[in-house]
Amino acid sequence: MHRILLLVTFFLLPLSPSLFASPFEDALGGTVKLAGSGVAGTGFVVKKGEIHYLATAAHVFDDFKGEKCLMVYRARREGKLSVRAELEITIRKEDKPLWKKHKDHDLAVLKITLPKDIECRPFAFESVVGEDMAAKRELGVGREICVPCYPVKTEANKAGWPILRRGTIASHPLTPLSAAPTFFIDSSSFGGESGAPVVAWDGENVFVVGVVTSMQRQTDKTKTPMEERTVHTPLGLGIAVQSAFLRGMME
Repeated sequence: MHRILLLVTFFLLPLSPSLFASPFEDALGGTVKLAGSGVAGTGFVVKKGEIHYLATAAHVFDDFKGEKCLMVYRARREGKLSVRAELEITIRKEDKPLWKKHKDHDLAVLKITLPKDIECRPFAFESVVGEDMAAKRELGVGREICVPCYPVKTEANKAGWPILRRGTIASHPLTPLSAAPTFFIDSSSFGGESGAPVVAWDGENVFVVGVVTSMQRQTDKTKTPMEERTVHTPLGLGIAVQSAFLRGMME
């Protein structure tokens, strides 16, 4: 009898939003892969009015050598089939960066013109959370988040879609912003995820709460008469810059 009551109670509990719900597809749709010089990172498109910004971690652009990098995106074809496509983006001119870099944080934005065939759902500027919006949306430790990204250059399929990772905000408190410019996310992080948006949702819409810039790891050094070794062990924690700083770069 007790088992029956427990089962009934379980199925009456509200279910978490499905990963196949449109908000998550929107998060994937606004995310692109950036590649060049043998390295890669993640970026995402933000639309403010008629302007499109490509946002990422500043070190992603810094690591690319030369004047151009590749943006991997999904292109529309007949029958609504998504296919992988690449676009060359000019990031430097005469060795001078064309992107805007935050003066204190590992963030960069670049105004871009999207190709006509792109299948993209840019994040609205209004969905990039500012300091005042964070309190209004009750963001805090334990809040579920997702990170659409390209870990170790990996694409989800032949169409070049990003991979969706899930985790939680692992830091407290998030305000005031001056005291907590970055926060931890309880989700494994790997190379290639830098520049990815940290996305939360309210059941219907997604909003950007941060940008992945690095991972937390433990470093151990050992030394013997015959060998010196340095071992880095990931702790399963990503580090993100709060989105309010990104928002300020586009205001």
